[in-house]
Amino acid sequence: MQPEDEVKFRDILVLGDRVRREIVRFGSVDVSNAIVSITVKGKLNEITEAKLTVNSRSSVVSRMDLSSQVTVEQVQGDHSRLMFTGFVVSATAEEESIRITCSARPEFAERRVAPMATADMPAIEMLYTLARGGGLSDEQIRIHGLQELPSEVFEVVCSVEGIEVDKSIPFGSVTIASKGFVDLSSVPESNGFANEFSDASAYAVTYVESRLALVAEEAAILDFDFALSWLTVRSRYSVPPLPDGSTGSWERKSLFVEPRRGRFIYVRGLRTNRRWLRVPEQEPNMTILQPSSRHASITRPNIPRDLSRNVVQSILACARAARGDDNISRITALWESIEFYVGKTPVPDLFSKADKRAIRRSLVKFDDPLKSARLENLLADINNPPLFVRFRRRVALDGAPISQSDIDLLAKLRKVRNDVVHGRSPREPEKHEVDQGVAILSRILVYTVHRLRGGDALG
Repeated sequence: MQPEDEVKFRDILVLGDRVRREIVRFGSVDVSNAIVSITVKGKLNEITEAKLTVNSRSSVVSRMDLSSQVTVEQVQGDHSRLMFTGFVVSATAEEESIRITCSARPEFAERRVAPMATADMPAIEMLYTLARGGGLSDEQIRIHGLQELPSEVFEVVCSVEGIEVDKSIPFGSVTIASKGFVDLSSVPESNGFANEFSDASAYAVTYVESRLALVAEEAAILDFDFALSWLTVRSRYSVPPLPDGSTGSWERKSLFVEPRRGRFIYVRGLRTNRRWLRVPEQEPNMTILQPSSRHASITRPNIPRDLSRNVVQSILACARAARGDDNISRITALWESIEFYVGKTPVPDLFSKADKRAIRRSLVKFDDPLKSARLENLLADINNPPLFVRFRRRVALDGAPISQSDIDLLAKLRKVRNDVVHGRSPREPEKHEVDQGVAILSRILVYTVHRLRGGDALG
């Protein structure tokens, strides 16, 4: 697309023996046949925008997840080009259509700019940091000269709350120290927030080698959070003998210990002295829910008073997945919600009683009673289907519209969770993938509540 360009599509254009057409997808769901009109608008120094009008009577609308990634591809003969990739910002229902506005980078407007003070930071590194903070991944960022920045050891310091120390104490790769043991003489100042950082009662310090301050900061935050989590867990140890044979003291107050990372992170390159002090977490611009006006449809369906305990817990866990910041924690909460949702959903037996008797007769006989008992347990559990089978059965019973691409995404997120549980290094999912996973489960739970109200969609 040109620096300033507005492209409108409405009907198929025939050029000789070649037909130009637009393919519009929400996730992997092709909604092209439901599209009434498309406008893609992009200007220099502005974020590309797409406006779609969708026929609300089309059957594909029930599989059109508005939280999924939207792509507009123009195809002409054997050639194609991607005209737009982004996400829905708003969708307005009209009498026979839905008007949808999409943005290529909605995340730029969804986060507040966090407080930050810098000194001697290269411009290209700051550009990279701002791009990452705006939601771009490394694969989407191309900055000339970024790879030439020198690699060095960064000292990373964060304030710590809930701890008092009068010296420095190592915990793994992190050292917890009082103010007198930490060099804060070069902390950059801006708007007075350096004073808040300098007045902390304790600090966590670690060292990371990297070319980029942001990469060092991210690695250090993982170390900080792990060390403080370990101290929280260790404080709950309540048996007098310690593993090394010594005897430890204990106070009931230790059950209420919660050391946690403070707001600010100070990063300093030990060779170049490039440094910053900032709040690394960019808070989202939260929207005020207006159920009496703007968001009136959110009251349908309403919540029954007698929801089963497993559905209640599923909704609570799904909300945790929606509110979280860490993708792995969000995925864990998502699948906890699915397990509550599935509950004791019955699935027809795959093996009949006659099948089980035949299998039992064919089993190898072991002299070892533990082996024999293990085989019997496996046989007794042979009709217990996998979670995914019960999940799809539950969704079918509740009548929620769900596509194969929805199932594929949930399976992908399940694999991430299983990789973590089994000690494998997972591929970190994109934030929008986790957001869509939460949206899929939210859709299912809304249909569940609707069914439990006897189909009274008006609540």
